[in-house]
Amino acid sequence: MPGRSSAPHSMSRQPRQLWAVILAGGDGRRLGSSTTNAEGVSTPKQYRSLNGGPSLLQLSLERALGLVPRERIMPVVTETHRRWWEPQFLSWRRSTVVVQPSNRGTGLGMLLPLLVIAKSDPEACIICIPSDHYVEHEDVLAEFLRQATSPEALDSSKLTLLGMSPNAPDSGFGYLSPYPNSGLGMRPVHCFVQKPDRATAAELIRAGSVWSSGIFAGRISEIVALYPRTAHELILHLKAVVKYWPNPREPSAELASLYDRHAPIDFSRDALQTHPSRLQFLRVPPCGWSDVSTPARLATTLWSLRSRTPHSVVSPPPARTFDLATAFEGNLVGTQLASKGSVG
Repeated sequence: MPGRSSAPHSMSRQPRQLWAVILAGGDGRRLGSSTTNAEGVSTPKQYRSLNGGPSLLQLSLERALGLVPRERIMPVVTETHRRWWEPQFLSWRRSTVVVQPSNRGTGLGMLLPLLVIAKSDPEACIICIPSDHYVEHEDVLAEFLRQATSPEALDSSKLTLLGMSPNAPDSGFGYLSPYPNSGLGMRPVHCFVQKPDRATAAELIRAGSVWSSGIFAGRISEIVALYPRTAHELILHLKAVVKYWPNPREPSAELASLYDRHAPIDFSRDALQTHPSRLQFLRVPPCGWSDVSTPARLATTLWSLRSRTPHSVVSPPPARTFDLATAFEGNLVGTQLASKGSVG
């Protein structure tokens, strides 16, 4: 008919916006006394630097800035860490930093920012980037971050996870197992095994499994659908709290009460592990990636950093950033790391 557009309806659909969620609410308990100074103050590792440069949190923010503008980066922090995160986000809009009243596990730490984003952008997609990773070759990781957030990947009904090549059995990681003969590139997940014992981890590696890095991308609706049925009432209550939450930097009394009443949720164990058919993964080539969440991994990373000649000059650490390397004795052997009390 005259005057009516002949363009297909599907062409009018706006592309989904991508957001980056930075998980930075962990307490770093597995590092124990390794990050505690003489006064008994323990600085969470994400606010520390490995080499006198940017903190691990700042490095994760730089990865996110390679994908989205700053107004669509949402760090998730914890009220008890305010002294460390607040100086780093003074120039950020209030609505982009989400503060949990307490740390109740990665499940709640992930769910809260998803619902905050969905309030204004219900069709959004997200890339989740943990804040405790060190990467030697950032350009390699950046390429796979782009692949994981490509339109083809985000239009899929599956979550895309980034897998890292294991160099030894480690019972502290989740393992992504592919289907046999599933080729290269994007691969469907056959099973997700969260933190197996060392013998099982060795078997998984021999079968071609990779470490789950904790980095994943997908649509908000698909991620929320992974939560167990036991969390449905929690999700409804969180949506109600978020709807009338004026300032995400200030946890409301209602949110604090909800956190206090609910048991911690582990996103990998309680969501990913139970839904392998909804997952796919990309295997990242060796890039010097390290999750520095245990003394042994931290020691290995610091030893590697000290054994290399610096290729570039790092910028001075900003206020309230602490150097992990100076927190330990120079001779790092196994997990016996002695704190030197460098936290101010």
